[in-house]
Amino acid sequence: MSSPLDPASVRSSLLSTDDPSTWRRFAGVVAGDPALRAAMIRREARVVSLSSHSNGLFDTALATAGLCVGLDLHILQTPFGQLEQQLLDRSSDFLDHRPDFVILSGTVEDLVQGTPDPDQAVDEAVRRWSRLWWLTAERLRCRVVQHLFVPPAHDDLAADPRTWSRSATAVVTRTNQALRDRAGDDVLIVDSERLAAEVGLRNWRDDRYWHLMRQAVSIDVLPVLAKATAGVLAAELGTTRRCVVVDLDNTLWDGVLADDGFAGVGLASGARAEGFRRFQEHLLWLHKRGVALAVASKNDPELAVRGLAEVPGMVLGPEHFAAVVADWRPKSEQLVEIAESLRLPLDSLVFVDDNPAECAQVGWAHPEVDVVLLPRHPADYTAALAGRPTLAGAPVSPADSLRAASYRALAAADRLRDHAPSLEEFLDQLRMVSRVRPVDGESLPRVARLVQKTNQFNATTRRHSPAELEDRVGAPDWICLTLELSDRFGRHGIVGALLAHTTPPVAEIDTLLLSCRVIGRTAERRLVAEAAELAARAGCTTLRGLYTPSGRNDLVRDLYPRLGFHEVRRSGHLVVYDHHLGSTSLDTPHITEEPDA
Repeated sequence: MSSPLDPASVRSSLLSTDDPSTWRRFAGVVAGDPALRAAMIRREARVVSLSSHSNGLFDTALATAGLCVGLDLHILQTPFGQLEQQLLDRSSDFLDHRPDFVILSGTVEDLVQGTPDPDQAVDEAVRRWSRLWWLTAERLRCRVVQHLFVPPAHDDLAADPRTWSRSATAVVTRTNQALRDRAGDDVLIVDSERLAAEVGLRNWRDDRYWHLMRQAVSIDVLPVLAKATAGVLAAELGTTRRCVVVDLDNTLWDGVLADDGFAGVGLASGARAEGFRRFQEHLLWLHKRGVALAVASKNDPELAVRGLAEVPGMVLGPEHFAAVVADWRPKSEQLVEIAESLRLPLDSLVFVDDNPAECAQVGWAHPEVDVVLLPRHPADYTAALAGRPTLAGAPVSPADSLRAASYRALAAADRLRDHAPSLEEFLDQLRMVSRVRPVDGESLPRVARLVQKTNQFNATTRRHSPAELEDRVGAPDWICLTLELSDRFGRHGIVGALLAHTTPPVAEIDTLLLSCRVIGRTAERRLVAEAAELAARAGCTTLRGLYTPSGRNDLVRDLYPRLGFHEVRRSGHLVVYDHHLGSTSLDTPHITEEPDA
């Protein structure tokens, strides 16, 4: 029998609580409803869990947390306490599992046993765990996720300033920092130390279960660690959300603007005002990280825009919002308009509102949207959004802030398109400039993220790991290109990538993708034109394109025919197209190539 629950209510229930009984109940509901489970999944991933302690209960919680961020996680459990043995044994089961991620986890006992010298303990720990990283990358060619260590709840030495440096707490703190420094961009970190500080060290571990079954994390806080880990995986695989849509009245400010006026909803002083300001500061941080902000408000449109600019004490302004939709339609309809204007699917949105009825209406109409009902007091608003795994992300990079500006430029381009007499004139008036360059060490991380995240304009949706991409970059039989684009309204950064394997006389395009921000601008022609030229230089006479439908990339179903390729065969779902090099031009008249410096 079908469950009465929908994906939005299940996701919201799980993400709004850390109660393990609630998690077990909903995990059972999802397991018993294949249609509900399928509706929550956007990507699959294979995970191996390697730990020095019993981790079976965590793995179960992680599988449930994965569904909340759109991931179907196939988790292979291994015997605990055998990390090196498992990685070195060529008959290990997980070699056949072909994991995308290996999660490494240890306890404070791994750090302090064997030597009373704290310096030696830190050095040995860093040497051991970084070697495990290397073994994982070398043997499995997949991403490592490292759970940092958690200090003990009771540490006699840590209470004595004269001996603190020799305490287990100090060894954990120093080891974690050394691992963070060494990890760089190569290893994904889950900061278990910070999570334990949030819930309290006495709550993090129940020694009864530790002595009984070597369970290192209390059952009561397993959802906390599972959600944080799922958020890291989602950020890497591109299932985190790209836009936060907020209400205005009683969400960004205190009160109803139409009734209370600009001064009446101001954020100048008072405890409630501080809660609203802190919430806006968190939204501003998300904006700087590249998450688009938008407004969906039942309000007078002119008043809403004025409010963003004129309400006293605002942290955010009109310039921070990629889209502002204010009218009297249902919020579900407003979200559709916002998604279309930003070239984003609805499952890229987080909707935040203080009104339970509005949240319920959106969740019912669009179960793929992540709906956040704000708590009653604004002091708790930030906690409702901060740490949400659907909004997890990597540290802020220059590309992130460039992406936020790019979303604003989309709105300006849309206004230009509305007044252009034809598509060709609109494209010319954009004054687009492209820069096609080989992938290098600097652009490789961005390309890796595009490969993982891009779904709509992605001809094959092949998900190459960073290690696999690194192998292709610089290889003589691979063409690896990036596309940067700018227009009269701003720079969009690296928005496209192409990978092609040359085996003369054929160069086969393995990967061709574009960011949703530049779809419809003919930018893909620049990438293919450059690949055609390089393929000809490599002795190829045919450029081959592949299309594999994924359920989300119907947008590029006719991509290669539009570029002048002709179909040569179909094999299952795979469609193969060829283009004879030199037969017709693949370039576009609407984009100018940026000259070399």
